[in-house]
Amino acid sequence: MRPLRFATAIAIACLAVAPAMAGDGKGFRLTIDGVEVGINPGDTLDMTMKDGRKLSVALQRSETVTFTGTKFSFDHDGQFTVAKTDLGGGVQQYALMTPIGTGIIVQEYKGLNPSSITDFVLQQMVQESINGGAKMTKETAQRTLPGGSVLKGVKAETASDDDVMDYEIVATGRPDGGVLVATFLNKENIPKEGAILNKMWSSLKVEY
Repeated sequence: MRPLRFATAIAIACLAVAPAMAGDGKGFRLTIDGVEVGINPGDTLDMTMKDGRKLSVALQRSETVTFTGTKFSFDHDGQFTVAKTDLGGGVQQYALMTPIGTGIIVQEYKGLNPSSITDFVLQQMVQESINGGAKMTKETAQRTLPGGSVLKGVKAETASDDDVMDYEIVATGRPDGGVLVATFLNKENIPKEGAILNKMWSSLKVEY
């Protein structure tokens, strides 16, 4: 797997919000009718418009956000952002990563059915751990999505002296393209972040 790049973006209706460039240390710039001010999620502030009107504005994260790719969509917590990376060769990658290392990766393929490469993707993901002495067990996996699509692939567990990681890589498609989904989670973090993966799986829609 190539390194992942992550970006942050947020939009709210009728307001233009962009990442802050410099100045007041705020994470976003809020612009209303040409008046700009720095703001962070959770902030509430007062603004004075050009005509002297006073407005109270707030920027809040949505509890749940639906991310939509070309051939898939899924729900995730609003505190996280999905980053898109063009891997070349007709592969677009979408990744969500939490600060403690829980991850969701969705790859859209053109000209290849990724159902044939789930084991290869798994090997790429676990190779560093295996080289470090971790032991791996794996089994076949199948996911039937709410819309009826069936994704097939492999589940694996890598165990070392330090931690135990769970992986799942499943895919569906046709000769002209498909979608591959990979998840990974440290088992000790299941109580904290298992719901992130559950939300994705319960809402995932794939158009193959």
